[in-house]
Amino acid sequence: MDRLGLPAVQHDVGTAGSRLRERDQLAKAWLVRLIESSPPAEIGSLPLAWMAREASPLIAEILASLERPEGAVERELELAEQARFARLAHLRRGPDAPERIPRDLAALQSLLIEALRRKIPERVPGDFSAAVDRLTTVFGAIQGEVTRRLVDERTGGGGAGADPLTGLPGQPQLEEWVRVLIAEQRRYGHPFTVALIDVDGLDRVNQAYGRSAGDSMLAAVATVVGRRVRDIDQAFRTGDDELCVLAPHQEADGVARMGRRLVELFASSQMPDGPRVAITVGVSSCPRDGDTAAGLVDAAEQASYAARAAGRGVATAS
Repeated sequence: MDRLGLPAVQHDVGTAGSRLRERDQLAKAWLVRLIESSPPAEIGSLPLAWMAREASPLIAEILASLERPEGAVERELELAEQARFARLAHLRRGPDAPERIPRDLAALQSLLIEALRRKIPERVPGDFSAAVDRLTTVFGAIQGEVTRRLVDERTGGGGAGADPLTGLPGQPQLEEWVRVLIAEQRRYGHPFTVALIDVDGLDRVNQAYGRSAGDSMLAAVATVVGRRVRDIDQAFRTGDDELCVLAPHQEADGVARMGRRLVELFASSQMPDGPRVAITVGVSSCPRDGDTAAGLVDAAEQASYAARAAGRGVATAS
């Protein structure tokens, strides 16, 4: 097996010096592509000095992520990775940044795919597609960190907009995240999914044990949800007893499966006597169920009502 975790191929993958030159060439190619694709009025606002300094180490970090054994599965980014990727949010400024940065990342991803194509000839069926799948996973994590930084900058940042009870971001951050994902979907066709999670039974807990017990229960539910979603997903608190999860690059069916696992987990992990809580999950996806924030949230709410009326824990909008 080679360092990408793929079957070894019969050609030299290059020395450390040649790898460094390849990274520098990719960084220069990315910079040229950004300049070529930017309107003249915007070129002056591009941080070219930052790009020249940071692009090559960034590419090195991405390639190193591919080489790690855990690179093929979802994993949490290390703090150093988070910091480097989050700095990409400074690549663009102004109101169009959420729309333009995903395009810039797509340009880098396409360059890296071409580099992988040269490195991994399809001698064994599936070698190249496996490498691209791992690269896509890494870029999903990068996009998540960049979006978090953009949202923080636009909504107060630094945890200022976080819900004090659950620690989750709230409605303003949700709206910014949806704006970024809609722009990405319109330009590149990447789907994403909205899941509204209603926590049922908190009133009974409050009445039986007091408001602090209900608050503790909601915080525990939020913690479980945060641990059960993918690293690139984002959870929010959007109401007194309502959470929301955004799942980039994910269709509704996959999120519905996650919702059913959560429903079963809460149903099986509470004492049989005394007040209990349950969750109901409504799922909608873009573009299938809408292409605006209001339309997607409304579709997810209608799905949640349908799930409750039918006695099911989860329903999709279509």
